[in-house]
Order: sequence, then C-alpha cells, then structure tokens
Amino acid sequence: MPSPSITITDHLPPLLKTVLPTTNNNTTTHSRLALAATATAVTGLATALLLPRIYNDYLTYISYGPGGTPHNVLGWLIATLARPFGREMLSTEPYDRRILADGETKSYLAGKDLIRRQERPAMGWHVVPQRQLSDFAPGDIREKLINEFTALAAQNPHLTKLAPSNLEAHADGLFVADGVVLPGARKQLLKGEIAHIHRMKDASVHVLLAPADCKKVFEAGWGQRHPLSGVGSPKALGGGALILPAEYVFVYAPRTEEELMLVMDIVRAGVAYTTNSDEVH
Repeated sequence: MPSPSITITDHLPPLLKTVLPTTNNNTTTHSRLALAATATAVTGLATALLLPRIYNDYLTYISYGPGGTPHNVLGWLIATLARPFGREMLSTEPYDRRILADGETKSYLAGKDLIRRQERPAMGWHVVPQRQLSDFAPGDIREKLINEFTALAAQNPHLTKLAPSNLEAHADGLFVADGVVLPGARKQLLKGEIAHIHRMKDASVHVLLAPADCKKVFEAGWGQRHPLSGVGSPKALGGGALILPAEYVFVYAPRTEEELMLVMDIVRAGVAYTTNSDEVH
C-alpha cells in the first residue's frame, strides 16, 4: 500500500500549524478557480465599460458621411489606427517658418476683409476624414456653395478643371488645368488638386493656400490644418501615398450668404496661389 503523502507542516509544532496555511491539492484548485473567476469578472467589466464607448466612436465616424476612407467598419479601423499620427492643427508657426525660409510673403487675399469668426466649430476627433460636428451649412447655402465652386471652374478654364478628387471620394475636386506652367515644387502639391467640398455632410472645404493666406485664415478663426499634415498618407487612408502639406487647409462651412462669399474668396485665393496667377475670375 502506498504511504500517505506528507507535507512539511506535518512536522511543525501544533501552534505553527494553526498559523501557516496548508498547500494541499484542494487549496490549489480553489485558488485557480478564484483566479479564473476574478479574470472573468474583470474582463466582463472592461467589456461592459468599453463596448459602449467603442460603439459611440464608430457611430461618430459614420456620422461624418462618405470621405476618403471607406464608410464602414474598415474605414473606422483605419481612422482609429491613424489617430496616433495626428498633429497640432492651429499654430501659425509653420507658415512663419516657410515665409522666413522661402520668402513667400505674397497674399492672394490682399484687400479681402475676412470677417472674424466668433468661435470655431466642434471637430471630429478622427484624423480622417476631417469633418465638423457642429455649425453645418444649411441646405440652401450648401447648394449655392457647390454651384459657385462649379462656376469658378467654368469661368477659369485656362487655369482650372474639375476632376474626381484624389483625396475626397464621392466628389469632384478643382484641379490645375492641363498646360498651366508652374514652379516645380508647386506643381507636385497634391498632384495638382487645389480644393474640394465635403458636400455629403457639412459643406466644409479643403484648399491649398499661400503661407501668408494660411495665417490670415487661421487668425480670422476660419480654418485649421489637416491633422496628417506632413505625414505620408497611405492609399488606404485615401491619399495614394501623398504627403499633405501644411498649406492644405480645412476651411469651415459657411452658414450665411456673407460667409459663403468669404469662403469662395478663400477658394479663389487658393486657385491664384496654386496656378501662380493673379487673373482669377
């Protein structure tokens, strides 16, 4: 017959046996069960706390409407993974440095009175697509903005053309027309794209501006940089491996006729800068 198992505590005085815990198989099993139950409870609690936040984050992404990333769970995952690469968007220091280094002091908004916006709209926290969460353009203003944008291309065929945007799915962009001779560096910016409207939701605008005009727009409270400015934008993010320059500016949606004219003045300044022309109709 096998001898009974003996533990070290069998040799201890009775008093110490009452103080030191035993380590038999039943105790080990109970400990493992307790650990498993604790881990299950913690996991369940974390899931209960995080799932609503994750779902709300996804709903916010979907609320932006179609953009450069897929308008589904895959697009949301891409936007979520891109968040750590987002950069500061409101400082005018990048333009001060550019003006100082390259001497690009010219403003194409010279003589234009930019009405100061009292407060900036709430912005989505995903880096793509860049969208407002408040202060959308009313329906009639959005339609007028789209019409003015289209008319601008028609009035300047020697400078611009409409074509599918490189960056904004479901929308045409305003591009430098074929045959326009530009300085090398400027010609490469966004593959010739000047501006596009986010017509499916807020009616905000992305536009390339001269450094001096970026400063004016920022200081008047009318715009900000893209959060991926200076970061290579992979094709999966809608950028086709483009580098978004600091001069790629998000202009807030107009809410009135007066603001509509202001936004179109900014777009015209973008056309003038990108085409290197003072003759924009």
